Amino acid sequence: MKFSFGLLVLLVFSIDFASAQNRNENAVLYYEKGETFLNEGKYAEALTEFDKCLQQSPGYYQAYLNRAYAKQQLHDYEGANIDLSIYLEQNPNQPEALFSRGTLRYQLGKYAEAKEDLLKVLNLPPGETNTVYFKKPASSTSGISEMITAQSGFRPQIYNYLGLVDTQLKKYSSAIVWFDSAIALDPSQPDYYVNRGVAKENFDDGAAVADYKKALAIKPDHAIALKNLSMLNRKKGNLAEADDQLDNAIESDSSMLYPYLERAYQRMEAGYYKGAAEDYSSALKVTDRDPEIWFNRGLAREKLKDWAGAYADYTKVIALNEKSEKAWLGRGNILTKQAKYEEAIEDYTAAITYQPDYALAFYNRAIAQNKLKQKDEACADLNRAINLGLKIEAKLKTKICGD
Repeated sequence: MKFSFGLLVLLVFSIDFASAQNRNENAVLYYEKGETFLNEGKYAEALTEFDKCLQQSPGYYQAYLNRAYAKQQLHDYEGANIDLSIYLEQNPNQPEALFSRGTLRYQLGKYAEAKEDLLKVLNLPPGETNTVYFKKPASSTSGISEMITAQSGFRPQIYNYLGLVDTQLKKYSSAIVWFDSAIALDPSQPDYYVNRGVAKENFDDGAAVADYKKALAIKPDHAIALKNLSMLNRKKGNLAEADDQLDNAIESDSSMLYPYLERAYQRMEAGYYKGAAEDYSSALKVTDRDPEIWFNRGLAREKLKDWAGAYADYTKVIALNEKSEKAWLGRGNILTKQAKYEEAIEDYTAAITYQPDYALAFYNRAIAQNKLKQKDEACADLNRAINLGLKIEAKLKTKICGD
């Protein structure tokens, strides 16, 4: 069968048009399925559908906005930031997208960029929106506290985030002004007072206490206000009151990390090592990726003579951060206490590898070497420790190095 050239062109055009139409219809179907999953809180499933939608139709910009939300709920903050940026290239003055990207950039620590977005949305003319936001304390890990819309709580939220950004940028005086504006528009939000109190503390303003107390007057179990007041009371020597406030903070929000860490620190200082170890264990239920918490629990367990527990904690620190010289030192100390001197020497050597001027590691390695009758090596390490500024008793040097 033969086709004329004109008929062939028309046929190809018709096939391409039909294919494009099918792709667009498929994109709509994938988008609608993604929206359904999103509304049901099934974020991974929603993400899959939005991916399919954008594969069919890369110019389906609303899908980028919804995919960004799904990614944010799945803690892919950088991916959400990218999707919002793609959407904003096409819709540069969309207030909800700007606000979302501004708060997301704050979470990512991109403070200058966050401020740029927030100031831009602040200066946009007011408009209608159907977007609903779920607000939680910006400095807390606790869950949703209330629902706001762009019409109801949008502007004070912008001021609040601008204050948080300037606090991170150490512009404390301007941060206080932003929080003042947020409070003037919505004086019922305890978070705004707490955030202003933090800025005032850094600005060396004694009025921080009043802000924390105001937050507690609104919400008596506000965990961050209780924790911050506890720290201020401890500085002033009001130890009993500080302890009560920390206990209340932990009771009000067991998902918060810092009250556990603060109370654990205080318990370590007071010599209550069992309680400190318990608090560090609670903190590790909140996050188990922070090597400092594992290290501190190792110290507490070491004080309790729990050699196996301390050794395991120091080993975990090393797994998370191989270059942690203090973890190598700590584990070496545990091995020394168990008379495992050869293994201890290996750990002290690792500590010195990562910190060549680690005087204490040279000293402790000298002690272990001396136990193994390695007199020359022990004396050399002891002298290195002395040269690095560590004070050594003369009789110990005589015992190891001789006269």
